[in-house]
Amino acid sequence: MTRRPVITVIGKSARNPADPVPAEALRAGEEVGKLLAERGAIVVTGGLSGVMEAVSRGAQHAGGLVIGILPGFDKRDANAYVDVAITTGMGWMRNTLVVRAADAVIMIGGGVGTLNELTVAYEDKPTVILEGAGGWSDRIREIAYAGKHLDEAAINELHFAKTPAEAVELALSLAPGAEAGTTIEREFRS
Repeated sequence: MTRRPVITVIGKSARNPADPVPAEALRAGEEVGKLLAERGAIVVTGGLSGVMEAVSRGAQHAGGLVIGILPGFDKRDANAYVDVAITTGMGWMRNTLVVRAADAVIMIGGGVGTLNELTVAYEDKPTVILEGAGGWSDRIREIAYAGKHLDEAAINELHFAKTPAEAVELALSLAPGAEAGTTIEREFRS
């Protein structure tokens, strides 16, 4: 049996009008979502606005499956492009679930919540940072140890991409045990 890869995309929400999501992050998010869906990946986001909504829109318009892991208890909080809304009631602590659900993670832009998700992902998920979308994704390399580690021990490595296509290709190639473009096949016996 093979299964489709699960790729989580993290990025800035649009909850604060005084702190808008950069247009380049929204464009990149939509393209990443589209490309992931075209490659057969299941897309996971935090299910809300901003980059999460752009990724969800791109994936859904390309026929993909979008899962949103929400911070609250109300499925109606999910953006209009989420196919499966999972409520947690955990607030920002749901960031851990968003990342842990993934085979690999792509970061696009981001504020403090995205930075939190990045540190969780760094522990044990292959992580690709799409540069050029603003926010933390454009600053991580300069503050990381040797430009690619979040810890002095260099236990794990961050990967960087310049384009949405490169980010998707890299994330899919780093995702363990999953093959893009495949479907789940099961034999049922009674």
